[in-house]
Amino acid sequence: MAILSDKVWDRHTNPWSGWSRVLSMPMLAVGLYLHSYWIIGITLVWLVVNPVLFPRPKNVDNWMSKGVIGERFYFKDGKKLRRDLPTLLNLANIPLFGLFIYFGWQQELIPLVLSSLLVMVVKFWFIDRMVRLAEASNLR
Repeated sequence: MAILSDKVWDRHTNPWSGWSRVLSMPMLAVGLYLHSYWIIGITLVWLVVNPVLFPRPKNVDNWMSKGVIGERFYFKDGKKLRRDLPTLLNLANIPLFGLFIYFGWQQELIPLVLSSLLVMVVKFWFIDRMVRLAEASNLR
């Protein structure tokens, strides 16, 4: 996360940035299921450019913005393995995301849908922890 500048982090706190990234999961699922390198490529490009596409928000009193603010604070010294729930959630999402990719490529629709839902639940749980961090630390 150290690769993001302060300006990019500020723009990424726009809730449109976070919520539009959520749409990447179903798009990636479609790309994998259809074996469409175009859809997969466009989705990956979207994930890279998304944080800079939106302006800095006027108001960050919303769940997604607070999640990004908390994440910025959490990773300010770089990613580290910690003995806490956010790290556990991120680590748990690695094999879950691997299963998502596998089921998508194998065109196993029900396991694909279930694994994508599980990945998103764990991701939203992580974001919720970041929201709590931002609120507890009174970050803006």
